[in-house]
Amino acid sequence: MVRRLAAHRELAALTEPVADPAYPSVFLPWLALTPRVGFALETLLTTDLLPGIDRTAVVAAAVEAVAAATEPAPPAAWGEVLRLAPWQALPSAPPGGWPGVAGDHDCVLSTSSVPGVTDRCARGPAARYVWDLARREDSLWVVPLGASGVPGDAHHHDQLPVWLRGGLVPVVTDWNRLTKESA
Repeated sequence: MVRRLAAHRELAALTEPVADPAYPSVFLPWLALTPRVGFALETLLTTDLLPGIDRTAVVAAAVEAVAAATEPAPPAAWGEVLRLAPWQALPSAPPGGWPGVAGDHDCVLSTSSVPGVTDRCARGPAARYVWDLARREDSLWVVPLGASGVPGDAHHHDQLPVWLRGGLVPVVTDWNRLTKESA
């Protein structure tokens, strides 16, 4: 549906590439027409601002195309389809590869792909914190991978399972409880 709507002749002017983009290339997947249509699909299907597009016909054509498929794919769980795919700044994957992710763009497990382009999720919370201002030792946090950015370190991916399920781990700020780790 997203690709059919984005390909409509009424939106053709929006598909032309920008000669000198005002934004870094890393943002271009989210600025391109197909992902923008994907993110705005609910609104685009109900607005009166697109009189040149017969949205009912576009939806019907998309449904007919899916129905005409010779062997429809069995339904997959969200986390089997949407997979974590961090940017290249994090070159090493955890053992077993990047896991499926469960959160949509508007929930606490907030992750999102680029609709109509990929099911790989490069966007998600960089960290989640819960600070207890009355009792600092009750504060919690989690990061998507781990506290170490060094591939091979024991803390490089150790928080990933907790982050995936929306959990948190204690924030340790008491110098007497902290231990030095060898590099």
